[in-house]
Amino acid sequence: MLGISLLEDQAAFCEQLIELTHDFHPDLVIILGDLFERSTPSEEALHLLDHALQRLLLECKVRVILAPGQQDGVNRLNFGSWLFERRQLQLVTNLEQALSPIMVEDADGSVHINVVPFLKAAEVDRHFRTQNVPTHGHAGNVIMEHLTRFRRLRRRAVRGVVAGYLWVEGGERCGEERPFEGAEDSSVPPSAFEGINYGALGYLHKYQQLGNLCYSGSPFAFHFEQTPLARGVVKMEMDAQGNCQSELVPFQPKRHFYRFSDSLERLLLGPTFPLNSEDLVVLELSQDSDLLSADLIHRLRSLYPNVWRIERPEVARSFQARPSQDPLTAFEQFYQQAANETLDEEARLVLRELFSEVEA
Repeated sequence: MLGISLLEDQAAFCEQLIELTHDFHPDLVIILGDLFERSTPSEEALHLLDHALQRLLLECKVRVILAPGQQDGVNRLNFGSWLFERRQLQLVTNLEQALSPIMVEDADGSVHINVVPFLKAAEVDRHFRTQNVPTHGHAGNVIMEHLTRFRRLRRRAVRGVVAGYLWVEGGERCGEERPFEGAEDSSVPPSAFEGINYGALGYLHKYQQLGNLCYSGSPFAFHFEQTPLARGVVKMEMDAQGNCQSELVPFQPKRHFYRFSDSLERLLLGPTFPLNSEDLVVLELSQDSDLLSADLIHRLRSLYPNVWRIERPEVARSFQARPSQDPLTAFEQFYQQAANETLDEEARLVLRELFSEVEA
């Protein structure tokens, strides 16, 4: 999130993930990207991931599969992967690994898991030379077609799971995700998962269930929300026939990022529910709101702890829409919209002189 460090929020999530792993004793933990906010993560973020993985492997003694998203530095994550595998940590970072199932044994037998990290369409196009792969959606379709065809050719039925960094048709974006390369229709239809018992999905930040496909979503918000989304870790159980049941185990975030949008008059009545002292708040004033004075700003900050910023989007959009105007005219229009009154002649003369000095 721009201008806000999320390291403490990430550390709080890692701690709860480890506690849940201790409690549930799962056969496997799957972590799909994005792991980081950018492809060159900070030293602190790398240390946090390293510490969390160490505890999962050494304290919880659980097998972990990890696959990067489009914001993760794939080559950095791939470093030493052959050594990590000996410690029950498998990194899946390329197409060859994605097409090769990982075998997991549970009390009911074998489960084949194909893990699909973020892959560039060009990489998939080079591998499947007979098909045209212009977008990420096409790439996902081609990969899933290959995996399901391979399963149909098997003589013995084996329970199958696909864990993929994919945008599946019907999956709802929440505005935090970075668009995929290529066309806007870069999605994979649910029908592409035919014959797969369960699909664990990454990319979309909102928890959602699409039949036997499930997005766990991001563990906390990456933008200010009017209504916080349900966030947590997805727990999935599979029986001997491959029937799956999954549920969202809620995560208690360190803080929320709230957006309150209303008139100044309404916002001065205070929030409609109690705020935590660590919650960050953006106040968005409607177009009919009065001009903010220092006293009004002070009153708002006393009602809403940790106000990150106060916005007037209608005024800002109007001001930006006329960049060719001279500064005085633009300011007059801004003032009229913000204060609902016009500048008097004396103020106009003072401002004209001021703008003239600035331009000189």
